[in-house]
Amino acid sequence: MKQKVAIARTLLHRPSLIFLDEPTAGLDPVAAASLRDDIAALVENDDGTVFLNTHNLPEAEKLCTQVGVIRNGRLLSVGSLDQLRRGEDSSHVEITGSGFTQAILDQLRTQPIVKAVIQQNSHLEITLTDPANTSSLLGFLINAGAQVEEVHKNKASLEDVFLKMMEEDSNAA
Repeated sequence: MKQKVAIARTLLHRPSLIFLDEPTAGLDPVAAASLRDDIAALVENDDGTVFLNTHNLPEAEKLCTQVGVIRNGRLLSVGSLDQLRRGEDSSHVEITGSGFTQAILDQLRTQPIVKAVIQQNSHLEITLTDPANTSSLLGFLINAGAQVEEVHKNKASLEDVFLKMMEEDSNAA
């Protein structure tokens, strides 16, 4: 309840600049969602700038138009979510269907745009080196005799991007 009152007091005067440190920590899910809506409305109406300090990356992904990643006092990267995702050299495609024989999977793994293939029953998770070539991948599967029912292209999440940055920073140290 103290968290709710403190945040309400901060937002009451609609300041032009707000710093929030883990604003939804300790809030129940309904109150956290309501607070995220209030913050998004404040920014959407161009009434202010919010600096959000959080370890809750899905929350940052929902709220932030610009993201800065800091490690040990060093700014590793800053930009929009799409700009940070561009640093990722692959994209994930999830395909549901049938007829994914071992021969098809072996041929699929040799395709130049395929980085990795994981199969779980009727579900394939494919990591691509070139996300623009999804249609050629589907054409290959269909021509090879597989039946494709659903295709989902996934962008890297902020957590994926963050973890990759941490790994690269650790390797550089």
